[in-house]
Amino acid sequence: MTDPLPLRVFLRRGRRSLRRMTDLQRAIFFAIRMEDLTYAQLAERHGITASQAEAEFAAALRIFLRTVQEPEPWWRRLSHRL
Repeated sequence: MTDPLPLRVFLRRGRRSLRRMTDLQRAIFFAIRMEDLTYAQLAERHGITASQAEAEFAAALRIFLRTVQEPEPWWRRLSHRL
């Protein structure tokens, strides 16, 4: 198991992942995580089908998880050792 990320690093990577999402993915990601909406409710809100809403959330979640787990760039790792 890996060590937990420091909060500062987690927040930086979280913001980076949000920038990588499309506007629709970001809206659906926040609505599911913060407003606790269903795919059907999101589909109605955004004018898409429930399966499309589910696919957009899955894509947003993949982006978030991949970005949070990616290693720091070499130059950032180097600057912390100085």
